[in-house]
Amino acid sequence: MKGESCFQEISAGAISGSMPHCIAIVVNVGDCNVTPLLKQTYSQRNYTVYVAETSAAKLPQVLERCREIGVPAIVNCTAGLPQFDSILPKGEPYSAAVVSPGSYGEHSKEGKDIISYILNDPCATNASCIGFQGYYFSPCKTSLLRSRYFEQMRLGALREDITLVEPLLRDTAYTFIDLNAVRHSDYPCTSNPYPNGLYAEEICQMARYIGFGLGLKGVFIHGFPQQGEDGASLCNRLVSEFIWHLCEAISSNIAEYPALNPDNECFIRKIISLGENGEEIVFVNSSTTDRWWMEILSPEHKTPIYVPCSMNDYKAACCGEVPLRWLFFYQKLTIL
Repeated sequence: MKGESCFQEISAGAISGSMPHCIAIVVNVGDCNVTPLLKQTYSQRNYTVYVAETSAAKLPQVLERCREIGVPAIVNCTAGLPQFDSILPKGEPYSAAVVSPGSYGEHSKEGKDIISYILNDPCATNASCIGFQGYYFSPCKTSLLRSRYFEQMRLGALREDITLVEPLLRDTAYTFIDLNAVRHSDYPCTSNPYPNGLYAEEICQMARYIGFGLGLKGVFIHGFPQQGEDGASLCNRLVSEFIWHLCEAISSNIAEYPALNPDNECFIRKIISLGENGEEIVFVNSSTTDRWWMEILSPEHKTPIYVPCSMNDYKAACCGEVPLRWLFFYQKLTIL
């Protein structure tokens, strides 16, 4: 209801499909001081986000309940990420994104960190590492990411044009946010502080792109301050703002899929001819949301694959250049 906070507390056992206007569930695992700050925020939109408390042992059941009712879960992992195979699908393909300051050291075949786990998991079909600083990212993991045709976006590239993050997140089901990726001056309570990193405004802008995702199922936030730590109130405030921006985007998101309804009048096809041989790249632009896709044909697929892209890719094609993103996904679809 307008004029009231959209965040309401509920017991984890009461989560069901009969919750009116519910667009997301915030799940606090362990002691979390974010809930009072969330209840200080307001929205002009008519939606509700329920906030529940649970333990790490019961988190998988809560996530399964959220998946059953089709509502994304926003999980505050105050004590660090739970066991990875308990929060990601087992035996089912999935897509994931990791926002982190680096690669968490060298590659671990045991999957001791989330990036290593995703690299080792054959069920991960698409993945991206976002916002990292190149000198903190292991060349070994970079090589493995490239071999699996997973994507990367360094902090510098993100800062140059943050809108380029949106295509990487559009089809992502699970996103992991390491708060250590935010620079220390904006988030002063990180256990492993970095002088450089995302600005507070950037992490909130990224929250909106995550919320606008077309297949979002879960967001896992970790790197919380310790209780009583100096600056903890400021850090918790930033987390609450991140969640607010995420929920605002979820509530206003418009689901649209050119692969399912290519003849919809909101999808505008733009065909760009390249070279003397008349090769063509087909772009699809939504007149409703201004999202962009590229059509890619491969011998393995009878129908076009629609790859999220940005207007920059379209502009590059208009200048006679084959967009790097088109080449990347064409190779991925034909080689893997």
